[in-house]
Amino acid sequence: MPIRINTVALIVASIYPAVSMAGDTEVSSALKPFEQPAVLFETGVDWTGFSIGLELGYAPDVEGSSGPIYGAKFGWDYDFGKVIVGYFLQYTRTVLDIDPGFELGSYTRFGARGGFDSGLNMFYASAGYSVLDTHASGDINPGEGSGYFVGLGYERFIREEVTLGAEVVYSVFSDFEREFEDLAVTTLAFSLNYRF
Repeated sequence: MPIRINTVALIVASIYPAVSMAGDTEVSSALKPFEQPAVLFETGVDWTGFSIGLELGYAPDVEGSSGPIYGAKFGWDYDFGKVIVGYFLQYTRTVLDIDPGFELGSYTRFGARGGFDSGLNMFYASAGYSVLDTHASGDINPGEGSGYFVGLGYERFIREEVTLGAEVVYSVFSDFEREFEDLAVTTLAFSLNYRF
């Protein structure tokens, strides 16, 4: 009887390390998704390249009306070291009812930006040309209007190829197809961008 007990004890002792190692491997694999993401170092970040992004924001007090804005943009930047310059094309939709039966539909911006490279961060100013599309019935529809815009923005890397941004833009539209007073629009928008 003692011999049988000793034999069983030896078998259990020989199996335990293997089971323990397998268990540790399974636990380690299960925990991998919860490990800390790779650290993106402050040095060596290059802003040069193309980017595409989505934006969501708000336009307050446009001729007494306020509403959300959303859109997409495509751009290119070149990093000179401490200075960044680039160009971009942006399309934005909005729902702003100026008067009964008259609303702002969308606008397209083409412009340039220049900024300061601070590691993972970029602080920049932008300016360019913008076209506004309006929707209305009858003779009150001024059609498309064009003008200029200026803006201030901030963008930051949150992953190796992903950035978050925030931008305030002031636009003035004139030169409508029909006689219409100049229209000023100020917007605040946040963006999620993929850089490549």
